[in-house]
Amino acid sequence: MKNTTVSLVLIAFLPLILNSQNKIGTGPILELYKQNCSACHGQNMEGGLGSSLIDDVWKYGSSDEDIAKVIREGVPAMGMIAWKDVLTEKQIRALIILMKEQKLLAESTGILEKVKPLGGVFSTEHHNFKLEKVTELDDILWSIAFLPDESILITQRSGKLWHLVDGKKTEITGMPKVRAVSQGGLLEVAPHPDYNKNGWIYLSFSEDVGAKIDDKPASMTAVVRGRIKNNKWVDEEEIFRAAPKFHTVKGGHYGSRFVFKDDYLFFSIGERQEGEPAQDLTLPNGKVHRLYHDGRVPEGNPFYNEPGAYKSIWSYGHRNPQGLDLHPVTGELWETEHGPRGGDELNIIRPGRNYGWPIITFGMNYNGTPWTDKTHMEGMEQPVHYWLPSIATCGIDFYEGNEFPEWKHNLLATGLSAEELQRLVIEDGKVIHIETILKKQGRVRDVASGPDGLIYVSINTRDPNHGTLYKMVPLGEPRWTSLFNGRDLSGWEVRDGTSTVLVDDGAMVAYHQGTSGHTYLTTKKTFSDFILELDVKVVGDLNSGILLRGVSNPRFRNGKVHGYQMEIDQSERQWTGGIYEEMGRGWLYSLEGKDDARKAYRPSDWNHYRIEAIGEHFRIWVNGVPTLNMADKKTTEGVIGFQIHNLPKGGGGGAVHIRNVRIVSEKAGDQIQGISIPEVEIEEASRVGDA
Repeated sequence: MKNTTVSLVLIAFLPLILNSQNKIGTGPILELYKQNCSACHGQNMEGGLGSSLIDDVWKYGSSDEDIAKVIREGVPAMGMIAWKDVLTEKQIRALIILMKEQKLLAESTGILEKVKPLGGVFSTEHHNFKLEKVTELDDILWSIAFLPDESILITQRSGKLWHLVDGKKTEITGMPKVRAVSQGGLLEVAPHPDYNKNGWIYLSFSEDVGAKIDDKPASMTAVVRGRIKNNKWVDEEEIFRAAPKFHTVKGGHYGSRFVFKDDYLFFSIGERQEGEPAQDLTLPNGKVHRLYHDGRVPEGNPFYNEPGAYKSIWSYGHRNPQGLDLHPVTGELWETEHGPRGGDELNIIRPGRNYGWPIITFGMNYNGTPWTDKTHMEGMEQPVHYWLPSIATCGIDFYEGNEFPEWKHNLLATGLSAEELQRLVIEDGKVIHIETILKKQGRVRDVASGPDGLIYVSINTRDPNHGTLYKMVPLGEPRWTSLFNGRDLSGWEVRDGTSTVLVDDGAMVAYHQGTSGHTYLTTKKTFSDFILELDVKVVGDLNSGILLRGVSNPRFRNGKVHGYQMEIDQSERQWTGGIYEEMGRGWLYSLEGKDDARKAYRPSDWNHYRIEAIGEHFRIWVNGVPTLNMADKKTTEGVIGFQIHNLPKGGGGGAVHIRNVRIVSEKAGDQIQGISIPEVEIEEASRVGDA
């Protein structure tokens, strides 16, 4: 283990996270941690006398079981006492969940910065995109479905079905009556696979058939199918209805999603916030069901011949499954379900399997008290992946389009409380990589691959409820232009000083010469918005720099070029990747205290730089490590260049080697790269340090 310091920026950021994700990092378990653990491990688990608990560095194993063992039995040689006689197994489990939550809080600023759009552009590892509004509702937009003619059906949770054609939405009248209370209402919509032939459309919703418990109205999930004719719902047929005795007064966990495979319809129902029914095969709650398209029960269902069992059950032990999709290659049925506080699950659904709820879970109670210490049990399935903390995962979709080719067959998973869309890379039934591609744009409830190859997402806000359907539109590939032909200095000029610049072995080489004044090698052309990538090697005991939007004014310093300069620092200070304003305000953005950024530079070696100058925003990476995220409005256009430092009077020398210089200057803002460090806005009068 090692010590880390939690960034002070979290202080301002904590309320946003806590409000959006079920008050993670709070509750009685936090008080238990403070009473027993914080003296050694720090108030925020950042470390103190003991090691950090949030840096993912574990001396004795990183699995939940390994961490629980250390808490339980201690490490006497390291001064860690055993807590098995003080803490229950449930409390130990809850402490592990709290550690995972606290780790997210420590990371969340970086995640938010990386996915924050700049100029409406969202940047990811493989594709950049913009969100374009398709339509909106003054209510919760629950589900998205495409018809063969590429028109769209969307459900409004309060009970309305809309048909969207060329951006114009029409309400479908004559809809079944729904019980739109709490989490209930009109839920999933999907067309039959042979819709062109039969016109069937399937709906799930919460309904009240008059059942009461203690004089309170009860409800349950129902599934019907019907047709749309002249914008009216007709020909309705029952597919699934639970008898009134199975209805409950609880207002949540209705499920519900659809998947069609072969002659079958799979659909999910939550355990209706009652826990134990998920394990009871005589009840429909907390199950994934399988029926024929017309509602008949297949005799091949796993519990069809079991006395008293609900014959449509395909799998059980589910909490609230609100994501369901087929893998486009393997044909496997994948499911996501809400956990409690922590423990949202991604599962491969197999017939007759028990997925464990409420006996095992990776989560705890919303109020911060333990649910159970059990995460495994014989005869119960383990999730392929679980989210801790919860993201409140809802709709999922395996991407099958061609507009985002690097995402082909990746799983897109939505998050309600986390307000995010994740991309999961799956190989051989395992999640090998996760990337957040949307965050803090609203509660993402559903996602779907459109027939046009675009990705459609329903994003909702609350208080008041409002839903918007967006499509994610990819931006074109970058149009790189070389700024150096590898043969001569065409397009460049040497100015202000006496240094010599030559071309040698495909690189521009500038030699430090003279003891007064710096020399600059600059482009003849000026640039405003640009993305610049290049390799630079500085040899010798002198620093150098990359001039960004350099300017020259005959009335100022005899026209010497000056302006923003990205530092290349050969000294022990190692501020390479910061910005100094030459002949101006001095240091605008140093790397003082930024240890990760300082370590990125390799002295006297080739280093790769990526520099984004988009409007007032400047972002820099050194060898792929983010070093700078700055906003400054002073200079909007200028030349690009390199500083060749003057020689010290005491002797010494060296050279600057430059190669692989390329630039994007056309629609550069469309090609930005997400950065994980917060932006710093520079005030006009700011000056930090000296040259």
